[in-house]
Amino acid sequence: MTVAAERDVSESHGILADARLVYLMVYVSDLPASRVFYEQQLGLSVLEEEDAAVKYDAGQIIICLNRASDYQITLTTPLDHSADIVFLVDDLDAMHRALVDRGVVFTPVVRYEVGGLADFYDPDGHMYTLYEPSEEAMSWPSGPYIRAISHLAREAATTGIAQRSSHENASGELWLAGKPLVYLFLFIPDANEAFAFYHDTLGLVDVEGGPCSGVSNGDVDGVIKYDGGGLLLSTHFIDETRTPAEVEDHTCPPRALDLAHMEGIAPVFHVTNIEHVVAELSRKGVTFPRGVERSSIGSIARFKDPAGHVFYLYEPSPAALDWPSGPKLRQILAARR
Repeated sequence: MTVAAERDVSESHGILADARLVYLMVYVSDLPASRVFYEQQLGLSVLEEEDAAVKYDAGQIIICLNRASDYQITLTTPLDHSADIVFLVDDLDAMHRALVDRGVVFTPVVRYEVGGLADFYDPDGHMYTLYEPSEEAMSWPSGPYIRAISHLAREAATTGIAQRSSHENASGELWLAGKPLVYLFLFIPDANEAFAFYHDTLGLVDVEGGPCSGVSNGDVDGVIKYDGGGLLLSTHFIDETRTPAEVEDHTCPPRALDLAHMEGIAPVFHVTNIEHVVAELSRKGVTFPRGVERSSIGSIARFKDPAGHVFYLYEPSPAALDWPSGPKLRQILAARR
């Protein structure tokens, strides 16, 4: 079973329509402090570690913490509302209680037609959410994708590739180890501009509009969910001028976007023949200031969306697939459509 099991394959026509998100780069100011949070409070499973970075198993994607200073990235303070990284959980209340007991601070839990959500932040203000879908949400076009992501996470747990968290024990405590990422929301100031870029230029397959979306209910806001392989990549329009009545009527609160600092989170698409993909996207107006860069990890190419979110294209080297995280990366790629 794959995430795109119920998608019409005739839609696979765009440049990145069949590309798969394999990494989520999260830039941090203090790597040791972040490791305490991600490992001792969230309980994520370490796949690979070195002085400058650490990789965690997050289902069909790998979270990679990198030091922001190594990449000349200035992080937004105190809170980064450029993106929301969403974990899929079976029991929101139980997971919420477990993480609160270990010192994670949440915003109030909310429930509406999409299901239950609880937001929290890492030490650098990167936004995360625990998400338990509602029956209604599972009936939407994104429902089969969510089921497939959950299925693949359970299947991966039986292979032995996913390492058990060093903080996991037999006492029955709940951790986020084994809980997959299901959404990455990228907040944007212009919904039409974002759709033109993600759908028309990158060629991603749009799965559905959701709450806040003109696609589903005629709202002037805009949420579009795209097939990212093992993750739903979603753009979410942010209106910073909504009235208190509008906020009360619609659960998503207004958030301020710091458009000068949108680089704290960077999704990574796996591609084959990166030179060809870069050439095709360049013809459609995507800019790659550094071109294709090659190193021992393989070939990468960096670009931005119109709002300033950073993306990478990545073609791994054979050596990279032999690293400790290599089996997980191969497993993710084996789940391709």
